[in-house]
Amino acid sequence: MTNVRTQYRETYAPRTISKALLRALVKALVDFKPGLPTTSRKIRARAISAGKTTDLEGPESWKVTDPHSLADLEHVRVELLLTSAEHRRCELHVEFRSGHISLSVSDETGWGKSVFEDALNLLGSLGISSKGLNERLRRAYGLLDIFQNVLLVLSVAVFSVWLTGKGISYLYACLALFIAGVIPAMIRSFHFFSPPKRAPIIQETVAKSRNFPWAEATAVLSFLAGVLELAKALVAIVVW
Repeated sequence: MTNVRTQYRETYAPRTISKALLRALVKALVDFKPGLPTTSRKIRARAISAGKTTDLEGPESWKVTDPHSLADLEHVRVELLLTSAEHRRCELHVEFRSGHISLSVSDETGWGKSVFEDALNLLGSLGISSKGLNERLRRAYGLLDIFQNVLLVLSVAVFSVWLTGKGISYLYACLALFIAGVIPAMIRSFHFFSPPKRAPIIQETVAKSRNFPWAEATAVLSFLAGVLELAKALVAIVVW
């Protein structure tokens, strides 16, 4: 009988974690979902840096980064393999890269959804996954970044309408949409001429970040303001 494999995946914005947090993750996965009827459990970790790969297995696998220079780490992965009595497997992977943090579950046991949901909660409780207002702003900003040219063209079109003698709402909408489109363009240009430094994946200790994404928040709020002003202008036309 062919095993049906189900995939689950979630990706988060990159962030630097401490070695203590990596240790906490491994320790938590050692005792992860003890009620599952498994015949075997294996926890492994892999660290990759320039020209070097290290693999460790077991509760002490969080030490996988020890042979590496933390500044040179390119990829750290922690995986938990759960095997059922029918020799089917459920594999949980947590990966840390410079561009993202990801959680994935590959399952052929039927436990996949439960394992994935509990793993999401685990990453949230450990503070590894990004969540809250900052993450929502960054996700919304990602859409504006994709459609920045559309927003700029739309702002010009709205400005043209205002020049025909329409209400002040069109001018406000034009300015707000222009700001929402120009901020991603300016940030892209700045990064082109001055590429941001790659943040380390893991450090010995990590200070709590209090950085608020002001640029992303400004772009998102400008877009919302532009949409509201356009809606106000359209409502005024209908009422008129």
